Amino acid sequence: MLEYLHVIFWFAFIEILGLISLPLAGIAGNRLADRGHSAARTLGIVLVTYMAWLFSYIWGFSRSTILVSVLLLGLISIIFYRKHGILPEKKVLLSNELVFAAGFFFFLFVRMYLPEIYRHEKFMDFAFLNAVMRTSSFPPADPWFAGESLEFYYYLGYLSVGVPGKLLSVEPSILFNLAIALIFALSFNLLFGFGYNLTNGKIKFGVLTALSVILLGNLQGFKEFLTLYLVKEPIPMGYYWSSSRVIPYTINEFPYFSFIHGDLHSHVIAIPFQLLVLAFLLNIYLRKDSKRVFENVPTLLIFSISLGFLFPSNSWDFPVYFGLLCAVTFAFYYGHYIRNKSLSGSITGFLGTIILVSILSLLPYLPFYLSFKPQAAGGFDFVPPELRTTFREFLILFSLFLFLTFSFLMTRLESRRKIKYFILWIGISAFLAGEWDIPLLIVLLPLFVLSLYSFLKDLPERSNTGFVSLLIAAAAFVALFCEVVFLDDPISGSFARMNTVFKFYMHLWVFLAIAASYSYYQLYFRYRTRPENSFPSNTVYGKKVWMVSLVLLVLSCSVFPVVATFTRIEDMNTKPALDGMEYMKGLDRGDYDAIRWMQENIKGTPVILEASADDSSYRYTSRVSANTGLPTIIGWARHERFWGRDHDEIRTRLEDVNSIYSTSSRKKALELMDKYNVSYVYIGQLERQMYDIRTDKFEDETYFELVYQDSVRIYKVKNEF
Repeated sequence: MLEYLHVIFWFAFIEILGLISLPLAGIAGNRLADRGHSAARTLGIVLVTYMAWLFSYIWGFSRSTILVSVLLLGLISIIFYRKHGILPEKKVLLSNELVFAAGFFFFLFVRMYLPEIYRHEKFMDFAFLNAVMRTSSFPPADPWFAGESLEFYYYLGYLSVGVPGKLLSVEPSILFNLAIALIFALSFNLLFGFGYNLTNGKIKFGVLTALSVILLGNLQGFKEFLTLYLVKEPIPMGYYWSSSRVIPYTINEFPYFSFIHGDLHSHVIAIPFQLLVLAFLLNIYLRKDSKRVFENVPTLLIFSISLGFLFPSNSWDFPVYFGLLCAVTFAFYYGHYIRNKSLSGSITGFLGTIILVSILSLLPYLPFYLSFKPQAAGGFDFVPPELRTTFREFLILFSLFLFLTFSFLMTRLESRRKIKYFILWIGISAFLAGEWDIPLLIVLLPLFVLSLYSFLKDLPERSNTGFVSLLIAAAAFVALFCEVVFLDDPISGSFARMNTVFKFYMHLWVFLAIAASYSYYQLYFRYRTRPENSFPSNTVYGKKVWMVSLVLLVLSCSVFPVVATFTRIEDMNTKPALDGMEYMKGLDRGDYDAIRWMQENIKGTPVILEASADDSSYRYTSRVSANTGLPTIIGWARHERFWGRDHDEIRTRLEDVNSIYSTSSRKKALELMDKYNVSYVYIGQLERQMYDIRTDKFEDETYFELVYQDSVRIYKVKNEF
């Protein structure tokens, strides 16, 4: 019953936050068909999270701070509503409410059959979420490296779901699954808004866009389906996994894989925040009759805070969207130049806008940057030829989207002469692909040139078509970037560019899927109004081939979400629940009861001692710190190395943990615990398996107090010593 109350309060709060934020979303999205309504909930979460985070530097992070932030947002919205009176029509309100509710409850239902916070990197995500929920100041404590903080990580994404969770006192193990359902629903709603706005208010194309981006899979899912159910051969790692590993030695996730996989990673949490900025960029692009990029100061601040939120929530997103801002601002001032014939004024305006937004998107987050010390990245390096993506691999990932976008862009050429030039350019691209040993040039160079041509052609008019062309050009550019350079991080060898592809290919999917949905709308519209000039091939036979190809591609890409959902649920084989810790009752009931006791009785962030090992990553070790957010001496060692911790110190900490448990010397154990300021010693089944524990020293009531006793024992270290 408690779980259902959490769901009701959670959904109601997000709804209230969306309604409160409508006037502000209406200001920033006043040129959109939905007046920014599809962005309101996400904007509300961004603003409340930002204010609660900022106020915490004054009053500390608490429920009171969050409540003050919500009330302040409400007050600001009332002021702007009384001044501007911006609200969407009833049709827009109703359609968005239905879309959000459908997305939320659909994926909440899915999560009920996939609830467990275990395996893969869920322990890491849960540890960060718990650390954010427990902290009273920022940056939060590193739950896997006692004495240090999360100064190396972009933690505001976790804070964005932690803020409503903390305010509503949601159990973290339930919050984890509510958060994934919320992110799905926010993304679904924003994508619906994109389709609605790009087609000037057509609901069915809004739904089509949302379904295309969020639910479709790639052709690998169809291939694996044939292997599993027709050829009857087993698939390593299960059905759904290989669809995200099409390019060898990399990760190429797409939205539905990420959601069905269920890791609450930063790049997943950030999807609605990316789409929020993208919606505001579309609004700017459509403002053709204005003298300034931003109509007023509130619009400038709303956009800047939303853009600035990307870096502290998932830093890889910021450069992509800042690049789009530059392109949209260029388009705006190009129109200014056409109207006023003032080159210097346009250049000054462009540079001034970019500098101003840069300052206003970075300055509000200055406390984050002052403590941010990333150590995992060491510059860029060039991709060796043997690691580059092949043409076949790229088609497996993006065939449907490429088919539609190329079909649409070809109609933009409008003359046989231009088509001949384009065919010549394809030949040149094929030659360069062979000469430079970059196979994707054969598709990416034509796509980039064709979309850039369409974008530049649209500059005087600045229509939806031009913005979609910009998205296609951005996708082609990002894909080319991934074929040339990669971020140099601790992962080396064949996996060197894994994270670069992992982070940037999500942008490719979002941009190309939105563009493909719009392309279908345009081709459908042309076919209805001008059937003689609707497709690249105007023959009856050519149109039939085109339609059959499209249907086959759509059906093939629709296999993954259906089969992956049912096979994941079947593999999980669990009773419906929202509590992500339920699995632990069967795995180790002693751990479950002890951790629940710790969640309820231990306040603040005292250091705990629990088992760890050099090969602890992706294992059950660090389960106490992960499920409570309490810092431990050393958690997943491999991950801490990747994040830049000193390797020698990690080794020392592992040795010290072993010594504390195993030594018979009470003095040595106390000295080591004092070194790390340990407050609680946890002894469960895992600790007994990993260490030769000498428990006598913990029985000395002069130094230790037994605060929990069952199959697990928890000792509190007395302050006196």
